[in-house]
Amino acid sequence: MQKKIVLILMIMIPLNADEVEEWLAELSKNNLKVCKIEESKPKSIEPIKKSKSIKRTKKYPIKLKKVKKLNINYDEVGIASYYANCLNGCPTACGVPYRKNLFTGAHRTLPFGTIVSVTMLSTGKKVNVKINDRGPYAKGRVIDLSFKAAQKIGLVRRGVSKVSIKVIN
Repeated sequence: MQKKIVLILMIMIPLNADEVEEWLAELSKNNLKVCKIEESKPKSIEPIKKSKSIKRTKKYPIKLKKVKKLNINYDEVGIASYYANCLNGCPTACGVPYRKNLFTGAHRTLPFGTIVSVTMLSTGKKVNVKINDRGPYAKGRVIDLSFKAAQKIGLVRRGVSKVSIKVIN
């Protein structure tokens, strides 16, 4: 084993013959032994604590039968925002992955599967979205739209805007 190491070192390190002999003499004095690699136990890794910048509150939806009776003329006006593109593929509250190219939205109380018409009050543009998530959790907002829905009504450039929400189905 020592010979192999010496040969490799001789090829890799260009030294003159005197230096190689001195180096070999030092190796023999120090009784160079083959090192054994000890198996070490993996260190325990502490879980990363995620900081929550947005306070999330639990709000349960009204049962579907009650919503249909109570919200026939459901109309709400408030601030709308849209999902970031980085959330594409993340699971929503109803279990389906969020897709930025579908017309979906997040509302705090409307039941999943409800179709709502969102009208941007400043431009009058409308889009129909299906509620499949809970939110928005930012204070003062009433609905989060998917990227495609926000793009259709011109919300992407503004980021947030005042909208009207009406239940269709």
